[in-house]
Amino acid sequence: MSFLEIKNLSIDLGEFKLIDVNLEIEKGDYLTIIGPTGSGKSILLETIAGFYKPKNGKIFLEGEDITNLPPEKRNMSIVYQDYVLFPHKTVFENIAYGLKKKIKDKDKIKEEVNRISELLNISHLLHRKPGTLSGGEQQRTALARALVVKPKLLLMDEPFSALDVKTKENLRKLVKKAVRMKLNVKLKKLKR
Repeated sequence: MSFLEIKNLSIDLGEFKLIDVNLEIEKGDYLTIIGPTGSGKSILLETIAGFYKPKNGKIFLEGEDITNLPPEKRNMSIVYQDYVLFPHKTVFENIAYGLKKKIKDKDKIKEEVNRISELLNISHLLHRKPGTLSGGEQQRTALARALVVKPKLLLMDEPFSALDVKTKENLRKLVKKAVRMKLNVKLKKLKR
């Protein structure tokens, strides 16, 4: 049984279609989808995340058919190239957003936000709003929000394309560690 399996997935959004997509990913694997702009990479990720209902086909996560589950029931996170942060919320509030839907204990939420923000070297920014941050700080905030909920699957849509070389390398290392350690143990603080 594959960790993620997509069988004969077809998506029809009117002006755009994907037809009979098949793939299998084992736990701990990385998959990079390469294609030109407009080829459907983001649509495929968003369908896996549950934002679009496929016309045909099935999506399985750990053997469970999740094709018709809403996004919040899939235990996945997605990180976008353009961060998609709430501009009116602080960094702390952005990171805590998904946790508040899973955990009611405010102290536990604070502990988890502090843990991931320390790991990503953004703990000193928790009081600030996204508009006051650099691109790298915004991307680390988006990554923190995605990782703090300990998803089974982390989907990333060109998350590092707008970052400088050093920040890209550091974030890639973090993602590799997080996948390897299953997001369930405290990770060493990432060096800048």
